[in-house]
Parts: sequence; C-alpha cells; structure tokens
Amino acid sequence: MSLWLTYGLLGAIAGPVVTVVGSCVALREPLSWSLAVRGDPVAMLAASALLSVVLVEVAERRPAAAGAVSWLVILGLLLTLIDWACHRLPQVLVGTLLGGGLIQLGLSALVQPDGAGRVLRAVCALAVVFAVAVTMALVSPQGWGAGDVTLAATVAFFLGWFSWWHVVIGLGLALMLGAVTFGVLRLIGVYRRGLLIPFGPALIFAPVCTILLR
Repeated sequence: MSLWLTYGLLGAIAGPVVTVVGSCVALREPLSWSLAVRGDPVAMLAASALLSVVLVEVAERRPAAAGAVSWLVILGLLLTLIDWACHRLPQVLVGTLLGGGLIQLGLSALVQPDGAGRVLRAVCALAVVFAVAVTMALVSPQGWGAGDVTLAATVAFFLGWFSWWHVVIGLGLALMLGAVTFGVLRLIGVYRRGLLIPFGPALIFAPVCTILLR
C-alpha cells in the first residue's frame, strides 16, 4: 500500500474519533459509545475528508517526517475544535501532542544524518518560544492563556525540526492571523470588551501550512 493511501485512510478513520473526543472534552462529558452514535455525521464526514486530504499532502511533501506531522495535524484539529467550542486548550492534550512529537522525531533522528542537529534545534525553538510566550502572557494576561503559551512552544518544536525560518514564519503567520481575526471582528461590530477570541486554531493552522508549503 502506497504511503499516501495509508495516510489518507488514517485521516478518514481519525475524523470521527477527533469529532467525538472533541465534543466530549468541550461538553465535559465522559467518552461513551452512546455519544459517538449521537454524533453529527456531517461533522464527522467533514473532519474525515479534511484530515484525509491534509494527510495525503503530508505523505507527499514530508515523507521523512510524515508520522510526526500527521500527529500534529490530528491532535491539532482536536485542540482547534475544543478551543473554538469552549476557549480551552487542555494541558493534557497539549502535552500528549508534544510527547508524541518528541518520540516520533526522536526516532526519525536516529536514521537521518543530521538528526541530532534537528532535534537540538527543535528543543531550542521550544525553549525560546516558551520564554517569549510566557513574557507576552505576563504583559498581556487577557490576550494569552496558559494553553496558548504551551501550544505555541509545542508547535515551535515541530517547526524547529525543519528550520529556524519555519519557526519564524509559522508563528509569525499565526500572530498575523490572530490579529486579522481580531480586526475583522471589530470592523463588523461583532467584537465587544471581554469577548474571548480563541488563538489555538491560528497556532495550528499557520504552522501546518508553513510545514507543507515551504
């Protein structure tokens, strides 16, 4: 079975799982088979289609790191759905995302000539972005939550595996996307003081696009 077909099937299977788990976390309900049966089939199909298309692109464009990038895409979609629904980025899921990335990229480093350097750069990117994000959260506590800080550092690890430019461009685009969203909401009169704008979707969307397109 070809690599792209394998990852396309993985996306199709992961779609319903991500949708159901995201609903459980957002609603603070225990995971159950009855909830899966009652789930929105349209949302499940949409998630499957989206993940299938993106994971096929991952397999085509980043075959050497397809497993780690696919992990970022799948867990990233889960975190995006949760943050959009209830403005939370559960630390256990962010930690799971980072742990999976550490394991998969660590194993990839064993078979790549420059693997050690890539891992070192990824860890440095994580540390630098975490320090910057903590500083921004202290300066603007209403703009950055703890989940945003840890997610920014986590995606920086994935981006750092590829290059420092990926870190700069990926997180820079995320900040721009967040700013544009805020500006559009103010322009159309939707934004009001105290309204929470989820930053998680931008922190996933921009880095994934950067990895696939650059």
